Amino acid sequence: MTELLRVPGVLAARAFTVTVVLGDRTPAFYPELVMCELDRAGNDAEAALEALANGGGAGARSTRPDGLRLAAWQGMSIGARSDFELPGHLYLQFSAQPAAQSFAAYSDWYQVHQDENIAQSQVLRRGWRYRLEPLGAAVGPGPTHLAVYELEGTLEKLTADLGRAMATGVISLPDWFTRFASLEAIAAGERLIG
Repeated sequence: MTELLRVPGVLAARAFTVTVVLGDRTPAFYPELVMCELDRAGNDAEAALEALANGGGAGARSTRPDGLRLAAWQGMSIGARSDFELPGHLYLQFSAQPAAQSFAAYSDWYQVHQDENIAQSQVLRRGWRYRLEPLGAAVGPGPTHLAVYELEGTLEKLTADLGRAMATGVISLPDWFTRFASLEAIAAGERLIG
């Protein structure tokens, strides 16, 4: 974290431990997550993204000389994000649209889906969405979309609420919604400011 906060353009960062809820697609097999807030207004943001992506290795999915395996994505906000300051308990849904669907159409569908999820569980306090682009040379298909939810309660309560909504038909997922990984992320420390 100290190294990341020294990178020009990194405003804040927070480390999380990760538990896989559903799915086995990237990044489900990474046990830790670091989220960084970047200064997109300054010229140093591109240098920060490059430093984060390379991490001493080559490409978005790589192993650094110190043995740390990493994957890195740049997330561009879809809609408002003014109240996002790396909350301590998150539910993350990494996904990708089907090949036959545009990102715009997928994003429109996902906004409705995110709103439905939040309406069906008091555990989901609020949510944000991001368009993802891999940093470095991607190996194979990866996520193109990230839905971030702030959790205020237990994962068990969330899964019970959403399971009940799906069983009663209040929430339904299309057959093409198969490329995803759902993760619970719990902060391993405070949000650090660069």
